[in-house]
Amino acid sequence: MEKDRNQDNPEKFSDRLNDFIGRHRKAILGVFIAIIVAVIVACVALVLVHRSAEARVNALDDLEGQYALLSMMDSGSAGYADAVSSFRLGAEDIIAEGIDDYAGAKAQYLLADLAFAEKDWTAAAAYYSGIAAAQSDTYLAPLSLMNEAVCYENLGDNEKALSLYTQVIDTYGEDCAYAPKAMFSMGRLYVGMGEMELAEAEFETLTGLYLAPANGGSPSEYARMAEAFLINFAE
Repeated sequence: MEKDRNQDNPEKFSDRLNDFIGRHRKAILGVFIAIIVAVIVACVALVLVHRSAEARVNALDDLEGQYALLSMMDSGSAGYADAVSSFRLGAEDIIAEGIDDYAGAKAQYLLADLAFAEKDWTAAAAYYSGIAAAQSDTYLAPLSLMNEAVCYENLGDNEKALSLYTQVIDTYGEDCAYAPKAMFSMGRLYVGMGEMELAEAEFETLTGLYLAPANGGSPSEYARMAEAFLINFAE
């Protein structure tokens, strides 16, 4: 009898399942349809995101081409102003969607470089600052900080420039490709400010780290320039 009862269990389960499906058919169908719709929406969203990213990359390629042409043009030529206007509109279209991705950040970087070339130091510094904040985990951040520091040097704000060079070293470390240049720039600024002891200390740190790198790499050109300064300073 126990064996027969066990054999009946699958049939009873099947009957109960069929009864449940029959009573809740509409709800089950609704859930199934909702899942299908969600999958379709997700797929469409992925396609749209991919297309949007691809469009931004293509737009950036065009923008870089425009910038290359601008770099070769005479700023006093008849078509220069129109070319700059078109370039800025293209850059702003890309930037409008944000600078958290490479396309947006690079578009703003090109705008910063244009402002730098035109010696609009305040505008260039603001552009570089935004990139450094948005791209803190990419090479664009320390590069932008270095350029921003130069802008402040040109504005006569050496203290701000020093803080930015220090930020490069403190944030990205001694292994950062821009660290030797940042240290040399700090020493150079100290010399210009008459702070010779601070300059000497900065150059000594620079030569100690990069004149004979521990990893066996080539000496930094900035370390060699710092060494020359220290030799002259000792004479």
